[in-house]
Amino acid sequence: MKTLKNLLKIVPLLACAYAGSAQALTINFTYDPAMDARALAGFQTAANRWQNVLHDNVQVNLNIAFAALNPGVLGSTSSTQGTVSYAGFRQALINDAKTTTDLAAIANLPAGPCMSVMMNGTGINPAGSGNIATFVDNNCNENNRTIRATWANFRALGLIPDSDKRSDGSISFSSGFASIFDFDPTDGIGAGMIDFIGVATHEIGHALGFISGVDTLDLNRSGGFSDALFTYIAPADVFRCSPASKAAGADIDWSADNRDKFFSLDNCTTTLSIFSNGRTNGDGQQASHWKDNRGIGILDPTAARGELLAISQMDLMMFDAIGWDVPEPASIALFSLGAAALAGSRRRKQKQA
Repeated sequence: MKTLKNLLKIVPLLACAYAGSAQALTINFTYDPAMDARALAGFQTAANRWQNVLHDNVQVNLNIAFAALNPGVLGSTSSTQGTVSYAGFRQALINDAKTTTDLAAIANLPAGPCMSVMMNGTGINPAGSGNIATFVDNNCNENNRTIRATWANFRALGLIPDSDKRSDGSISFSSGFASIFDFDPTDGIGAGMIDFIGVATHEIGHALGFISGVDTLDLNRSGGFSDALFTYIAPADVFRCSPASKAAGADIDWSADNRDKFFSLDNCTTTLSIFSNGRTNGDGQQASHWKDNRGIGILDPTAARGELLAISQMDLMMFDAIGWDVPEPASIALFSLGAAALAGSRRRKQKQA
C-alpha cells in the first residue's frame, strides 16, 4: 500500500538497463472498460517496467480499478496467496538460482525443515502472554516450517503450473486522488501532483511478492494466540534480521516492535538495506516496505507530491533473492548508473509549465 507524504523527498533514480532475453514476465490486466484511458496506459507502462527487468517466463493476472480508499491512501493491493513448506521453498530457490545474489541467498539459509524465529507476543512468550519482549521460537511447529507467498511469487519459483490462470491479485487506486495524479513522468512530476505510474509500479511490486507477515503479528501481538497460528512468514521475511536476532542464534527477526530490521543475505553479517517495521507497534509504516525517508526504492511506503518514483537496484536485489529472475548484467548496469541518475533526479522532479 502506498500512502501520501506531505514533504518532498529526492529518490535515487536508477535506469533499468538489462540484456535482452527470450523469456520475460507478462502482466495481464482485467479492468472496467470505462477506466480512464490515461490510467490504463499508466498501468501498462508500470507493468512494462517490471517486464523489462524480471525475466521469468510466467503470466501474472491482475485486476485493476479505482475505488474509495481510506484517507491518505493512494493505492492498495490485495494479492492471492498460498503456502509451501520452508523446505520446499528453499529447494525452489536452489532450483531457480542463477545470479550471485541467488547463490549468496541460498548459501546462508538454514538447511533443515524449520527456521528459528525471533518474535514477540503470542501465548508462548516466556515473559508472559502477548508480551512485547522478544524470544526465540525454535519449536519447529507450523509457523517455523511454513512460507506464505503471493501466487505470482510462486509462479516465478515454478511452484504454480502454467495452466493455472486464476487472478494473482487486485489493485485499487483511490478515486479521491484522481485529480492530482500525473500520468506522464517523461517531463517530470508536476508540483502538487502524484506520480501515477510510480505508484502503480509500487502496487504491482506487492502483488509480485514484496510482502511481510510481520504485519499480521503486528496487528495481533497482544492477543495471546498460539505461535503455530502465525503461518505468515513471507519470502522477504526470510532475509529479515537484526543484530539481536543474530546474537540470539535466530535465523530471522520476525518481531513486531520498533527496533531496526535489516535486509541481509547472510543473517546480518552484512546488511544491505532496512525495512519498515509495523504500523501498530513499529515505526508507523507497514512492514512490507523499505524504511521510509531513506529513498531506498519503489517499495518505499510513501510518495510525496512532485516525486518521481523508480525501481532501484535494491528493489531488484530483493526480487532476485525471493525467486524472480533478474539478469546479472541488469544489476551491474543499475549500480553503475545510480550516481548519474541521482545527480539528475532533482531536475526531473519539477514538471515544466
